[in-house]
Amino acid sequence: MNNEIPKNNTKYREYMLKKAALVKIVAFLVFRCIGAVISFILPLRPTESTYEKRSLSAFPEFSVSDFLDGTYFENLDLWFADTFPFRDQLIICSEAVDNIYGFRDNVIHGGVVAGDEIPEVDITSDDFLQMVGTSDKLLAKGEQEAESGTMISEETNKNNQGIQFDNMNVSAEDVGTDVEDTDGSKAAQAGESLGSIFIVGNRAYSYYTFAQSASDEYVNVVNGLADKLKGKAAVYNMLVPTSIDITLDDATRNSITSSNQQKAMMYMYSRMNTNVGKTYVYDVLKAHRDEYIYFRTDHHWTADGAYYAYDVLMKQLGKTSAGLDRFEKMIFTGFKGSLFTQSGVSTLGDSPDTIYAYKPLSTNHIQFYNRTYDLTDYNIITDVSAWNATSKYSTFIGGDNPLSMVNNPEIHDGSSILIIKESYGNAVVPFLTESYENVYVVDYRYYKGTISELVDQNGIDTVVFINNMSATSTQDRVNEMKEVCK
Repeated sequence: MNNEIPKNNTKYREYMLKKAALVKIVAFLVFRCIGAVISFILPLRPTESTYEKRSLSAFPEFSVSDFLDGTYFENLDLWFADTFPFRDQLIICSEAVDNIYGFRDNVIHGGVVAGDEIPEVDITSDDFLQMVGTSDKLLAKGEQEAESGTMISEETNKNNQGIQFDNMNVSAEDVGTDVEDTDGSKAAQAGESLGSIFIVGNRAYSYYTFAQSASDEYVNVVNGLADKLKGKAAVYNMLVPTSIDITLDDATRNSITSSNQQKAMMYMYSRMNTNVGKTYVYDVLKAHRDEYIYFRTDHHWTADGAYYAYDVLMKQLGKTSAGLDRFEKMIFTGFKGSLFTQSGVSTLGDSPDTIYAYKPLSTNHIQFYNRTYDLTDYNIITDVSAWNATSKYSTFIGGDNPLSMVNNPEIHDGSSILIIKESYGNAVVPFLTESYENVYVVDYRYYKGTISELVDQNGIDTVVFINNMSATSTQDRVNEMKEVCK
């Protein structure tokens, strides 16, 4: 008797469907088991995400209080999920599949949020000149005391020559989101908003959202450090605008919701004490807006943009800027930055950026303590030609490390400068190498010491905050600055 079920029989089709379902279930369970085994192999768990350009969650330290209130287990879950082996590769595969089907929402971080209203200030160009460049060190050479709040010294005014202050009148009626139409653009370009990112053609921009509470705290951190270091080091602050207010044409810029960075700068500078030097770079960057001073696929400025800001700072400090002939220009193609990875928009990747880096001729040697505080010898400018397309911004000073140090063997004047920065400051440091005997760099997101201790230990006489405007409105960043400046 033949027990074989005819292939055209309904029962045969049901049998095959059940068999296929069983195979899928077994395959699923096998993969789950393999994944479970891999997930518990600790050496495979990453600590950094190259794709997202951030440190991943650390394994939580045990404490009785955290154990009792459940916080320890929440942090353990976060660590387990955030450091899954091969997470970058899995994210890339997932986003590639989503892009095939036209899905993008899962790769957008943040959203377009209307910022706080920027408080009214009434500052003219002349008023601003009285604020810029003031420091304890400079005032000690002049006739006024920092507490007077009056005109700064004649020497400081000389140091500010060459800095342009066009369109600086800010009054109550023009505080808002619009920027002045300086390029004569008539019609806004069609763009696309993807969460916190605005895209026009093959160029992406990050929205800026003014947050008054965080900005006020930032000002207090800078003022507090200047008071703490009085008589030891002069403190300066450089607020760097992001590309959306500089290189995006004015008509398109004014058609979208993004807080006015220039007016936010003026508000914060107006609240900084007279013993803080205000390094104003907005107008010099705006004057060079048609040049390649910001990346298209990344939120950072380029080395050329950083050089213009370095030049302003040197004038303010009474020093001569190092000419570009003091550097070897290096070119790295194929850079796809943070705005590309966060948006998942293929047109950005189709037109990658080029990184121009300037290697100091005096020395290309830098030492830094990495995030596990191992002392490392490295390059100020590293050849990243063969690096992953999303990692090439790390050509500048080896990326973001808690503490970095450069000694120029050709300068013997005892000069020293400390930069307190997030990643925007990385591109400035190579230029400072040709202007100072010793350059110290603190990334406040990872540094475990305090600025005052570092100044005392190394006899540092000049301290400069370098932050992009978005950092000053991000509470986490301000809290980190507060911690190192306490």
